[in-house]
Amino acid sequence: MANETEIDGYRYIGQGYNVVPVGRHKGVALNVTDPKQMIALMKDPQKIKETMVVTPGGTTTFVAPLLYKKPAGIITYAGTPESHLGIVGRNFRVPIIMTLTLEGAESIPDGTPLLMECDGKLGRVYAKMEVKAGAQQAPADQSPGSTLG
Repeated sequence: MANETEIDGYRYIGQGYNVVPVGRHKGVALNVTDPKQMIALMKDPQKIKETMVVTPGGTTTFVAPLLYKKPAGIITYAGTPESHLGIVGRNFRVPIIMTLTLEGAESIPDGTPLLMECDGKLGRVYAKMEVKAGAQQAPADQSPGSTLG
């Protein structure tokens, strides 16, 4: 796993336990804190594939039904790979980083483009850097939720 602070226009924001080594994945953050939010997300299968679900706890079993719909990723602020979500997540090979410790931020706002690096024991999370006025943004190399070589 690289110790880079920037990758392809994304800046490092934190790390946690990697559940399954599935490489790099991109998506857009959505904080899901209760079953009603999860049910609303389940109604939009295309949105699920583009969404990095950010949830407070790794034992949050209400997030597990999203796994078979293949979200772009799941990030938790608590829990371990040995929890229910971690065990089931491995079966679906969904990128999951648990017990994320943020550096330089208190939260991940909804709509934040994210990159998860899921290699090794620890997974790293990166947020898209803001483009300064007048600067040109490079085109995205792949769609959200896709594996990046």
